[in-house]
Amino acid sequence: MLTSHSTGGFAATSAPEGFGLKDFEEAGLRFAERRFGPKDTIFTPGDPDDQLYFLLAGTVRLYKIYGDYKEATTALLKDGGVFGKLNLVEGRWQDVFAEAVTESRVAGIQKASLERAIKSDPAFALKLFSSLSERLRQSDEVIESLLHREVSTRLATLLINLAERFGENNGVGVLIDVRLTHQDLANMIASTREAVSKVMSEFQREGVIESRNRRIAVVNREALAEYASTLSGLSIDGQASI
Repeated sequence: MLTSHSTGGFAATSAPEGFGLKDFEEAGLRFAERRFGPKDTIFTPGDPDDQLYFLLAGTVRLYKIYGDYKEATTALLKDGGVFGKLNLVEGRWQDVFAEAVTESRVAGIQKASLERAIKSDPAFALKLFSSLSERLRQSDEVIESLLHREVSTRLATLLINLAERFGENNGVGVLIDVRLTHQDLANMIASTREAVSKVMSEFQREGVIESRNRRIAVVNREALAEYASTLSGLSIDGQASI
């Protein structure tokens, strides 16, 4: 087993059952394990597309740059998530940024090695395909949520999704266990920080959520679900903001 470590300073998806080092060892896979601190870059567009990455611990986000250097978060991953280009055929280059949100441990495995493991280990293959399917399902959810033009609808959908994947009961509601600024939330729903702040203030006034130290708690999921189910026309700032 080849293991290397690098620790930097300081870029929502998780598999039903996350991968661990034991899974790779049992499949006879060689891997490089790396450690990243918050805000450390894991890869960028233009880096070789020859590996799949497995998030062993921590939280990672994937994002793209568009327009006037605006960021759009395309996925937020937690322990057990799989990222990189979701195929087993080596392409040319990565096309997104991957950045650590928290202290993270990542295993990179060559796609050629994964292809051999799939052919020889059905149990490993099933787990891998399940993980890839989960990532694709969550990507579909992101695309579907962006079809709603109302910022409140998109934001409510996002908060419900984050609460389901990152939530912990705190006695009052479900605490989303990752620190997110209003700009972070805006990047996830293709909106602006100003529009998100306005909706978040509305949600807090109505007792739908609580927010302290960039930690959000969903305290009235039913009310949030009503917002998420609303199909509408214009965003809260009066413009379509997709």
